[in-house]
Amino acid sequence: MKSYVMAFLKRGPNRGQTEAESARLQRAHLDNISRLAKVGKLVLAGPFMDEGDIRGIYIFNIATVKEATALTESDPAIKAGRLVWQCCIDTGQCCSSTDC
Repeated sequence: MKSYVMAFLKRGPNRGQTEAESARLQRAHLDNISRLAKVGKLVLAGPFMDEGDIRGIYIFNIATVKEATALTESDPAIKAGRLVWQCCIDTGQCCSSTDC
């Protein structure tokens, strides 16, 4: 059976950017998604359209949470603290940006 890893992107603690900085981070976030998809690591990415704390999801075509951690942390919005993440594998193993 093929394994995938999901990463839930959640509202981060650093959301006080200017409108211009928020737009720049969003563009960089989308560019990173495109890069990961082009190299075959990212199967699906998308936002949740409500205003809840979970802002989006990644589904990676990889087998380990460790690799998902590295890929998720390459996101500029994660680096800026605008988003935080939680990764889970189909075995139920999970970790987050605060406990990996």
